[in-house]
Amino acid sequence: MRKERLKFLAQGILLFILGLLFISNPIRQGSLFLMLIGIVLTFIGIVIIIDGIILTQGLKYKLLRIVEGILFSGFGVVFFLRNPARGAALMISFVVIMMIVLAVVNTIAVFKSNHNVKWLAIFLNILVIWFGFQSLLDPQLAVAIFYWTVSFQLIFTGINHIVMYFIIPDLFDV
Repeated sequence: MRKERLKFLAQGILLFILGLLFISNPIRQGSLFLMLIGIVLTFIGIVIIIDGIILTQGLKYKLLRIVEGILFSGFGVVFFLRNPARGAALMISFVVIMMIVLAVVNTIAVFKSNHNVKWLAIFLNILVIWFGFQSLLDPQLAVAIFYWTVSFQLIFTGINHIVMYFIIPDLFDV
């Protein structure tokens, strides 16, 4: 459980810093953002593949983890090696969808908590979902506005993960 808490804290700080970096100059940071996402996805995919091969129990779960790792690495390699501008819309849509799913899962998990801060986490998750749908449902958004909504989503997800660091022990007490 301690590893999960530290993972939430590290992810929260990283996402918050990435969101602040991205919001400072969204158009100029777009290429850097996509390269960073490509590197991170490639690394995460490799870690998931190794986890699937070594640590995961059961053949169907091993195969699922390996396929998941290949998909993550594939997205990372494609957008890291190619011109990042060409894949910006697809990549940011992928990130937005991942953050929406994460926000929904976090909301369900936090809702069971008795911690006083749970309503802040739920509010932040709702903001992440709202910004995500704004980004996905309006493809005519200007590039800067599209990047700004993603940067706000990164910031809110980062703050939410930092809040989750403090809530996680209470989730297991319920």
